[in-house]
Amino acid sequence: MSHRFLHEARSVLPDRAELGRVMAAALAAGDEVGSGELVELGIVARDAGLRDPALAMLDRVCRRSPTDIAARYEKAVLFLHEGLHVDGLHALRRILADHPHEDRTCLLAARVLHGLGDHAEAARCLDRIPLDRVQDRAAWEQQIRIVTEFGLYAARYPRARVMAMVARLEASPHYLPVAAVADRIAAALRERRGFGLVRCGDGEGAFVSFGHLDEARHAHLYRANRRNRAQVWFAGTVDATADPFLGHALGLTDVIRDADIVGMPYTGWLQHEYRILSMTGITTLANLLRVDRPPEALSCIQLVHVELHETGLLAEIMASQERIGLISCHAELPDRLAGRFGFREVEYHHVPGEKGHGHLLSEGAVAGTHWPDRYEQIIEALTRPLDGRLYLVAAGILGKFYCDRIRRSGGVAVDIGSIADGWMNARTRPGMGRLALGLRRPESEAFLLPESDEPCPRQPCE
Repeated sequence: MSHRFLHEARSVLPDRAELGRVMAAALAAGDEVGSGELVELGIVARDAGLRDPALAMLDRVCRRSPTDIAARYEKAVLFLHEGLHVDGLHALRRILADHPHEDRTCLLAARVLHGLGDHAEAARCLDRIPLDRVQDRAAWEQQIRIVTEFGLYAARYPRARVMAMVARLEASPHYLPVAAVADRIAAALRERRGFGLVRCGDGEGAFVSFGHLDEARHAHLYRANRRNRAQVWFAGTVDATADPFLGHALGLTDVIRDADIVGMPYTGWLQHEYRILSMTGITTLANLLRVDRPPEALSCIQLVHVELHETGLLAEIMASQERIGLISCHAELPDRLAGRFGFREVEYHHVPGEKGHGHLLSEGAVAGTHWPDRYEQIIEALTRPLDGRLYLVAAGILGKFYCDRIRRSGGVAVDIGSIADGWMNARTRPGMGRLALGLRRPESEAFLLPESDEPCPRQPCE
């Protein structure tokens, strides 16, 4: 078959209006469109956010073939993306009623059941996968181990417990609003003493560690998490699951314990990961909440870098300094900042940018090897008295170690992360477009490049 509607749908992406027109034409064509093409059209519509056309495509196949696997499976994925776990599980169970050993369905159903807390039924689903008949048995065994260990994790740290942990964090008197964070930074600069603000998300959560027993209990799950998150930073150029990188990265737990302020995952982020039942997102963010920091340790929202920018507080801090340090992949940024703030000196340390975002960054920004080559050079350069100098750090997971080194050398480290990309109009994270608005205040003019019309990229998720 020609699959002409599918070809046309893909050709008009990402124009949602045109895509909707193609979907309407395909539905109007009736039996002219085969079931396989309808399923593929449903996937395209679903992933473009056109829920109703997607559901219409998939339901048409289900009516044609009540025992169809592909349409019901993709319908389940649609429901799960929306957080409709019970509806998604119902669609999967409809498949299993006719095909009790269907491998993909059993695996996804087990993940959903673990997320819902029905660990016994999840185990039965995994047991029904016919390992003697699947292609690439080793890969399937690996996936089964990952889902099984996710179940062990979810049983030990159920959703209610994790959400209670983040609620306690946010209600603590030691959880600072953005103005208080800025005050702490400013005080450290005035007193010329060491200080570190680090921010932690799912990437950092993949590399915290709680000892051999926890690592052994979730070995396959944690390995998958680390490979998944490291793909953004290194795109396969570094084996993040092997030494020497892994041994060093696991020291992140100590960096988090020792930092003056840590930006932590927030309630809305946890709710999102539970809504889509992301095994990586749930376990990495929950692990950050498990880090045992001192009772009086200060924390704040992980998005504090955006808040510092949008309130103008970061600009005010920068304007108070004559000399700063900058660790970033953007070689043009030191001159941009010096021109905007009149710095007498910008001590710039170039790092290769996130290779997983190479298509959004310049060729020069991602060139080179961050680990171990550039990392060791920068750590050596920062191992000297820094005399209270402000350092802006935008360097991924390794940037947390730079912040720690700066703090211990007497500098003031502020983990600005993707804000540096936004300043250079590189939209490596959702929401970068609004950064241009943050400094447009009467007392603080913007120093960003003009915004482009390029849409923000979607973050990788399961």
